[in-house]
Amino acid sequence: MPCKVTVCVGSSCHIHGTREILKQFAKVIREESLGGEVVLVGSFCLDRCGETMNWKFDDEHISSANVAEAEEALRARLAARLKRT
Repeated sequence: MPCKVTVCVGSSCHIHGTREILKQFAKVIREESLGGEVVLVGSFCLDRCGETMNWKFDDEHISSANVAEAEEALRARLAARLKRT
């Protein structure tokens, strides 16, 4: 079963830059040929509006201060989940 990555695109998160996170996550998934193993979706609210940019890896809620931090967190979770380095 593919892992699900959900990025909040609600007003607060969008203002903080989640659109760039979505773009970067899509790039990572494409570059690593993970299209069949990862589903990337947007959500209008993850109910964590006070916590910078919010996203989820499967059911784990994650808040990232910037795109680089989000990408690092995504890559670490993908490596652990898919047993890749």
